[in-house]
Amino acid sequence: MTTTAFAQSVKRIELPLAGNNSAYQAMPLGEKGVLLISKPDRGTFNVQKFDSNLDRIWSIDGPVEDNLDYVTASYDGQSVFLLFSKYRSNLYQIVKVNIGPGFVETFMINTLDRFEITDFKTLGYSVFMAGMVRNEPVLMHTLLTTGQTRVLPSAIKGSNAIQTVEVDTVNHLVNVCFAVKKGRQTKIVAKSYEETGELYAQVSVDPEDDFSLLNGRLQVLNDSVRMVIGTYGYRNMQSSTNAASQGLYISKIINDEIAFTQYHSFTDFKNFFNFMNERQQEKMERRIRKKKESGDDVKLNYRLLVHDVVPRGDNFLLVAEVFYPEYRYQNPNMMGGLGYGGMMGYPFGMGLYNPYLWNPMYGGRGYNQQVFDGFTYTHAILADVDQNGKLLWDNSINFDNVKSMELREKIKVQSEANGNTQLVYSHQGAIRSKIIKGSQVVDNNKVIANDTNVEGDKVRKTSTDDIDYWFGKYYLAWGEQRIVNAAGDPQTRGRRNVFYLSKIAF
Repeated sequence: MTTTAFAQSVKRIELPLAGNNSAYQAMPLGEKGVLLISKPDRGTFNVQKFDSNLDRIWSIDGPVEDNLDYVTASYDGQSVFLLFSKYRSNLYQIVKVNIGPGFVETFMINTLDRFEITDFKTLGYSVFMAGMVRNEPVLMHTLLTTGQTRVLPSAIKGSNAIQTVEVDTVNHLVNVCFAVKKGRQTKIVAKSYEETGELYAQVSVDPEDDFSLLNGRLQVLNDSVRMVIGTYGYRNMQSSTNAASQGLYISKIINDEIAFTQYHSFTDFKNFFNFMNERQQEKMERRIRKKKESGDDVKLNYRLLVHDVVPRGDNFLLVAEVFYPEYRYQNPNMMGGLGYGGMMGYPFGMGLYNPYLWNPMYGGRGYNQQVFDGFTYTHAILADVDQNGKLLWDNSINFDNVKSMELREKIKVQSEANGNTQLVYSHQGAIRSKIIKGSQVVDNNKVIANDTNVEGDKVRKTSTDDIDYWFGKYYLAWGEQRIVNAAGDPQTRGRRNVFYLSKIAF
């Protein structure tokens, strides 16, 4: 069932796109507005600031050294940092953008040779970069004020991969989760670092005998209490090319001691299999019932992208998106993908190295003559757990087989004062939403067309589209569109390729 939404576009602006070099990257800054980052030519970057009404406040150009590519940006609540580099180069240019009055500071740093970067996070003048050097995971810390770069010791035995690097702006910490593999079993080691790069705390979560922990997110609640939340799977379901998730685990750590680890199989969720059609659902429920009657569980094989944990009162909201990689066959003498952003559907620049292509926990480089062809998202799940790790309720939202070349969070989850939770994602330029209250559905599958608001316009193609929660009751949508207009005035008549920013009120 599809209802017309009460959401509407409050304001939309368009920037013309001419040729390949004029793509933009948007960085929403909450009530402070939005930043647009572009690289008009090889030796220049441009940053434009728009306020919360999408009026342009300032625009700054700056030089890019040595033909470096744009990689990514990081926002720590105060400043935006832009990262420029080249494939496997050890030279990095970091530009700190002061988002108030609009001035920039540029820093050049040297990293390790053949460093393939997967994470870039900033806190004050400290930069944390994670990546691989010759298939070994490396975590680096740079203090921009002194230009000093050092490799942070991880000293973890067993083959390991850095899975997540997250900034905790409340406690001024950077939380890093390592997955450590021994044989078929994987455990999670979570470390918190201070702005200086000093180790603040470390916890290690070991799985029960039959299980492997596939990934983790560290949440610091206060000085003595931490949570690690992620997905787990059966140990004998894991292989070098696949990480098979069975459910979610929650570990609570008090004063460096593990208080408990709770496991919740997806077969215990009420709404996990809603993305299937009725016949498939009934078949699955019968299989689960039969297995549970004999004291066993149906073995599952899902890949999940786990979001940051959202504390709500004394409880925690867990959100994860279920996806699978797709491959297509190609002629073997064509150029194979390096796994860098340029080939992975980034709007411009290089993008971070895609950890999916080497991380043993994710599995999946494909086989000979197979080329990675993007990720398809099937559905997202939400689960509410209490302080003891008990599952209170679960819910889900189906994706209309959304596809993305980049593995990143598609769904935005907003809690409302009345206890409702709003789920929003974008698909082919349109915005879809669902409102739930616990396991109940309040309003299902609203679809808001992302119109141009110009009479006679027909959107022929939306090549990229994104949406993010912005501030108050507003969301920000952006992307690239090809539009034709047979009738309009001289400015809109004919064809135009545009980058759009759209302020949407829910």
